[in-house]
Amino acid sequence: MSIIVVGTNHKHSPIRIREQLAFRKNKIKGALVNMTSYKDIKAGVILSTCNRVELYATAEDPKRASIILKEFLADYHRKELNTIEPYLYTYIGKEAIRHLFRVASGLDSQITGESQILEQVRYAYQEARAVEATDRLLDTIFDNAIMVSLRVRQETGISEGKISIASTVAQLIKSKCGSIKNKKILIIGVGKISQLLTLHLKEEGARAVFIANRSYEKAFQIARSIGAEVARFDRLKEKLLDTDIIISATASPHLILRKEDILEVLGYRPSAIDHRQLLIIDLAVPRDVDPDVKYIKGVSLFCLDDLDFIIEDNLENRKQSIPQALDIINKEVGNLCLSECLESEPEPVPLL
Repeated sequence: MSIIVVGTNHKHSPIRIREQLAFRKNKIKGALVNMTSYKDIKAGVILSTCNRVELYATAEDPKRASIILKEFLADYHRKELNTIEPYLYTYIGKEAIRHLFRVASGLDSQITGESQILEQVRYAYQEARAVEATDRLLDTIFDNAIMVSLRVRQETGISEGKISIASTVAQLIKSKCGSIKNKKILIIGVGKISQLLTLHLKEEGARAVFIANRSYEKAFQIARSIGAEVARFDRLKEKLLDTDIIISATASPHLILRKEDILEVLGYRPSAIDHRQLLIIDLAVPRDVDPDVKYIKGVSLFCLDDLDFIIEDNLENRKQSIPQALDIINKEVGNLCLSECLESEPEPVPLL
């Protein structure tokens, strides 16, 4: 029995591809049942985040299983396989285990050493357990991945320093606007990232931070708990008129802000197009904001992929811990493969 990984991430595909392959949280259990119903797939886990979509599976014929996983990914999202295959990677055997350990430890993240990925790995594993999609081998490997990631964070400096999506977004705002102080910021969405952003931006001196969500009650509860103001989603366009910065991070499968929405808002004040600068940061996958918004005069639009240049500058200290972290991971992979009697060598895999 072998473990196989088929997937893509921010290093191998642009956001326009990742958003097409992302699995919605409330659809993952159904997708797992579908995926593991294939004859050659014995068990599976689906890990879908802003920066990666990965299918983990066990099978007796790993080569055949990897083909099936690619076909499943294409069929599920109604895509032609030849349009997504160039962006996919495949790992088998030891290399699949090593990859998962790297992912869980934050070594494969956009922000090296970030902690949110560990919670996302746990969530993916729990969802698979909930529908009995795992087997003993996957249970063992994911349990070990969580254990190894904790050890890596405890024994190395891979997670040291305040580097996060929130701090990176704050740095982007400063680079584009000069300062966060006295800015009016609208945050769309009530997920964990949105909450962390709200707190961080308030600490940086934002004049007002508004939270909007389709569920007013949920937005109101979160806004009140973190000292922000709440904005009604059905009056979003009105709020845009009095906003300097928009940050959107929802789980919506559809666009939240279209080009015509922004043009309509700016049209209420004709002079706004010439004199007002609007900064929009889209942290969602699939994206919340129409990419064509960037062509509107006076509007600057950034997405997750645009944060790389800031993140790279802030990671030098963490990068020094990578060799030590890899040493821990490699030793744990070797120990696990021996204890589980897994193949000592993976199938040769073409990498991008």
